[in-house]
Amino acid sequence: MIPIDTALYLSDYLLRNGTQRVSVAPDPEVATILNACRLRGISTIITPDATGGAMLAAAESAVHGGTGVIVTGSGPSAAAVATAAAQAQIERRSLIAITVEPDGDETRVAARRTLDLRALFASVSKGSYRLRADNARELVPLAWHLATTPPRGVVHLRVYSDELTRPAAPVRGQAHPPAPPPSEEYETLRRRAADLISAAQRIVVLVGPDAVEGRAETAARLLAEQWGAALIVTPMAKGAVPETDPAFAGVYGALGDYPIVELIEHSDLVVAFGATSADFVRPWRTSVPTILLTPNGPDPGLTAEVTLVGPLNALANNLPRQAGAYGDGEQRASAARRGIQDALGHPAPDAQPITPQHVIAELRRLASADVPLAVETDLVGLVAAQLWTTTQPRTFLMSNGLGLPGAGLALALAAALHRDGAPVIWLGTDTPLAIRSSLLAHVRDVRVPLPLVVINQGVHLDLLRVQEHAGYPGVGSEYAPLNLEALAALHGLAYSRVESPDNLTGTIAAAFTAGRPSLVEVVTERDYWWRRG
Repeated sequence: MIPIDTALYLSDYLLRNGTQRVSVAPDPEVATILNACRLRGISTIITPDATGGAMLAAAESAVHGGTGVIVTGSGPSAAAVATAAAQAQIERRSLIAITVEPDGDETRVAARRTLDLRALFASVSKGSYRLRADNARELVPLAWHLATTPPRGVVHLRVYSDELTRPAAPVRGQAHPPAPPPSEEYETLRRRAADLISAAQRIVVLVGPDAVEGRAETAARLLAEQWGAALIVTPMAKGAVPETDPAFAGVYGALGDYPIVELIEHSDLVVAFGATSADFVRPWRTSVPTILLTPNGPDPGLTAEVTLVGPLNALANNLPRQAGAYGDGEQRASAARRGIQDALGHPAPDAQPITPQHVIAELRRLASADVPLAVETDLVGLVAAQLWTTTQPRTFLMSNGLGLPGAGLALALAAALHRDGAPVIWLGTDTPLAIRSSLLAHVRDVRVPLPLVVINQGVHLDLLRVQEHAGYPGVGSEYAPLNLEALAALHGLAYSRVESPDNLTGTIAAAFTAGRPSLVEVVTERDYWWRRG
């Protein structure tokens, strides 16, 4: 075996396993890994915002099903990465977080070493391990396996900078994670699930993000078809069921989903297929018997009479194909869809003032079916989750309800990096752009049409009005609102402004044909629309 240093071995392993790019937070200690990645042809995205960089790395997992990698030093940037790691862990995104500390010479004064990185990452990862030259060939494959094995999550590697330049020692004995003990109760649980299905007459199938990760959405749809069941999805699984399917009822957890809640309550069985309570915006409270099929184990936030754990396609094959009676799922789904449309109240095309419903409808009309839409987890995103029609998985990109501001922007950027000139759309409010403006520097470098459609809700003025109405001074309201035109100019983005439906179509169409990322500011009146859902 030709000896290579630990940094090169790490880069080789990442490349062999499909890693195309690594996010890096600037720090002198990361130079060795940075150079090794460049030597091996792995792209590096350098961002001064370590939280944003880690969000972008986790977005690789969300968009493409791969494993993201973030490299940072051991100072404040490590703490910033831990914030994004918490979100990735909740969303079950596969992420390797590498923190490089000053060399292991204990006589060297290094204040940053006083930060206990193992303790910092203990509660936001599946494990935190010390990477050394003598264990790299064993630990790196183990870390990768741990991050990608359900439940997917974050693995943290701590390494001293001098270890990266030492030769990676030969394998002394392959390390393996302990195999989970076989469940003696599985067959009993399977029979109990079969009995529930065989007695049910009004089944609803709830499809969650693990079905998309496990490429098992087709199995869920086939079972629903054979049972005559209605189909609903959660926001992060949107697209798993084509929304042209007559059995598709809507999105549980999106705005205006009360007809979905009623649909569940009037069913006699829920089969939750790859669902996770991390994707719920409200507690799961139903008296309807529930079967949970999951690769991850019991979910305390999704109580179920029966929980079957394993690969979803295999679990689906072991369920009966006939229910107690063939259900009227298509009719119930149709009624739920009508209720959702009534709740969200599509405005007339020329209605004033302009609303997010206008924007979503126009974006959908202009964009082809395979164009991804990334949204923030806010009121605008929750409207889009219900109204944006999609027929393909991974074309609607959204974080869960605990997502950090800018998570949708990171998802859009990750999608654009793989689109090879094809467009991607981001939809959100001005807050994420203010908090994660560092990501806009990378948006500028993406050579694809990437319209950033900003719904300017006037929250700044809304806050001032509320304070004045209550007789309080306008504390915190005297600062100027975010100047989106100046922000676009700072980052080299095209800019346009929409204040009425009259120029909405032309402005958005121009953004699609601009050949470069552009920022479209849409001015709305928040009180006009958001309470309607």
